[in-house]
Amino acid sequence: MIHAWVANGKGLVRHEACQDCIPEAAAWLDLVDITSEEDAKVEALLGIAVPTRAEMQEIEASSRLYKEDGASYMTATMLIKTETMSPESTAVTFILTPQRLVTLRYAEPWSFRTFGQRAGKNGLATAEQIFVGLMDTTVERLADMLELVALELDHVSQMVFKRTQQVSDAELQRAIIKIGTCGNILSKVRESLIDKSRVMTFAEQSCHDWLTPDSASRLKALLHDIQTLSDHATFMSGKIAFLLDATLGLINIEQNRIIKIFSIAAVIFMPPTLIASIFGMNFQVMPELHWEYGYPYAVGLMLATVGGTLYVFRRQRWL
Repeated sequence: MIHAWVANGKGLVRHEACQDCIPEAAAWLDLVDITSEEDAKVEALLGIAVPTRAEMQEIEASSRLYKEDGASYMTATMLIKTETMSPESTAVTFILTPQRLVTLRYAEPWSFRTFGQRAGKNGLATAEQIFVGLMDTTVERLADMLELVALELDHVSQMVFKRTQQVSDAELQRAIIKIGTCGNILSKVRESLIDKSRVMTFAEQSCHDWLTPDSASRLKALLHDIQTLSDHATFMSGKIAFLLDATLGLINIEQNRIIKIFSIAAVIFMPPTLIASIFGMNFQVMPELHWEYGYPYAVGLMLATVGGTLYVFRRQRWL
């Protein structure tokens, strides 16, 4: 599917274009999940090469950022399903020329959907303005995701470090799951931020001879925002590591407490077991077997050893 966006003075208006009827005045062509036949026809009409889906998946910098026939090719890693706790990555290619921006994608990132909803009243008209606007919307969404992760980590921190009551095992298990989810989201956000920094740096360098001062200034501002967000993401990464270590530490403390109880119980009942074993022997000559008070004596001796062991443990503050 091909979406052609044409400037009307107030912003951009979308037209459903076909392969043979692309408006000449279109400042932005959004190619969504196009077929190989549509790909070939778009190349013939526009006179530029459109990367294939396989080429978009390559990770080499030379394959993702390059300039060809006066057009800057930039393949970025965008996030989809950002409204869920399991965002995914997808490749989007930006082909930027002085006259037109062409985007090639096989999914719908949040930034594209949001930018399209705002396009009719954002006042953008040129290809470079549209490119910068898309990058701005993308960075805005990444900042929102960082805020959501920070909020979720605050909730986890409050749950783990409760002061009024002991944290249950089930709560600690839920905390580990939430921490892992936040770590997964944060890693994808950091990867996307680094990727956007490379893309915008390349755009600034490859298009500096025709970029307007306003667009160049906005790119620099976005790069500064990305650096700030990256620093914040690094801080949250450290917080995630701390919370994970603290949660696992609390689980280990609880497990050690349980093992300690069993160990103490085993030590306490060792002397009575020894006494019972002695009096349970089947030797013929054992004076206590025929003693009238032998049974109370043995039971009392067992209780005395239990009490003595408990006294020693409490005195040593092991209990």
